[in-house]
Amino acid sequence: MSKGLRIAEPPPRRPVEVAGITTAEVREGDKMQFNKRVSRGVADGFEMLAIRTRRKVPELLAEALDLLQERYGRV
Repeated sequence: MSKGLRIAEPPPRRPVEVAGITTAEVREGDKMQFNKRVSRGVADGFEMLAIRTRRKVPELLAEALDLLQERYGRV
């Protein structure tokens, strides 16, 4: 019988700050994946806006965060 696949363990994840609890230092420029479910209309709206303004969706999300923080305060 075969012993199966021997797959290496993934590299350890860098700890992050969550809800005010710091598990390690996080650099401001670090990039990470951002997966959230939104309606098809919202997703299409961001895609169309990105095409019209010739920008990328992550740039639009960053600008949206800035506008929301101006309105409601920084988190």
